[in-house]
Amino acid sequence: MTTTPAWTKRPATTADLEPLVELRAVVLRPDLERLGRYDEHRVRRRLRDSFSTRWTSAVLVDGALAGCVTVRPDGLGGRLLEHFYLAPELQGRGVGSGVLRSVLAEADAAGEPVRLDVLRGSPARRLYERHGFTLVSEDPVDVRLLRRPVGSPAAARLRDRALLWTIGELRAREVVEAACGALAAGLDTPALRTLAARTYGEADASVAELLAPALAELGLDLPPVDSRSAQRAGLVALAARLLTGELTPRELAHAAHRRWGHEDGPAEALALLDDDYDLLGRSTRTPGELDEEVWAEARRLTAHAGAGAGAAAGASAAAAN
Repeated sequence: MTTTPAWTKRPATTADLEPLVELRAVVLRPDLERLGRYDEHRVRRRLRDSFSTRWTSAVLVDGALAGCVTVRPDGLGGRLLEHFYLAPELQGRGVGSGVLRSVLAEADAAGEPVRLDVLRGSPARRLYERHGFTLVSEDPVDVRLLRRPVGSPAAARLRDRALLWTIGELRAREVVEAACGALAAGLDTPALRTLAARTYGEADASVAELLAPALAELGLDLPPVDSRSAQRAGLVALAARLLTGELTPRELAHAAHRRWGHEDGPAEALALLDDDYDLLGRSTRTPGELDEEVWAEARRLTAHAGAGAGAAAGASAAAAN
């Protein structure tokens, strides 16, 4: 029995670029040569030209760089998966499937489809088809595949809103609105109907009592209010709001700083970045540099929790079902 090596993801850095460029050349060479398309300069230039630390995650095995995956908006309301490479000695050992499942869980939590291109005849196509991708079109070089989201983004959104209410970042009425959205999406359970029926005036007094049963009927859970796990899950849900465009980088840093100060370990990096924003004009750092660091920290938090852009907490809940 083959044991899958332990792997992790982290936001890619500019220092990762050249090792990943060389890895891409090695991984793609057999398929490109078979198709008569291999060019040692072009195969490297393409990754250099499109590399983004904002959208790329480095894959680590035993703490060493072993691959990467890029997931960026596709401009069509979904996500584009590209630059997914693993060192040849790790292929077929379960790492690729694990990384792919984490990417798809994030997309499912946001209710977004995932698109990708794979070289015609590549064995990687079988991996994607095992994970739900279907053929869209093909030409002599590329095969275009699509996977539609699985699960309920409305339920994931409700749990995210519940977590943000738990840490004081949303009002109770916004939880009721999310419950109404879940009903409109076709989720219909007794406790959910009761929660969605609360008026804004009743929300503050009702949500604490009604929320846990409504989530339980959807197969979701909610950590106890004020517990350490609730604070951690709330931070992840807060970070996910940047990835979905609900917060700017500076707003995320400020919200984390305001809520946890410099006393909570997981939020410390964001709190320090909020301090750095206040020093703009008196330091050599630029707003763009700080924004990129906040983006990287948000992606680290959500990736560590097993979720990401979209309803991060919802992905964790879906994985538990």
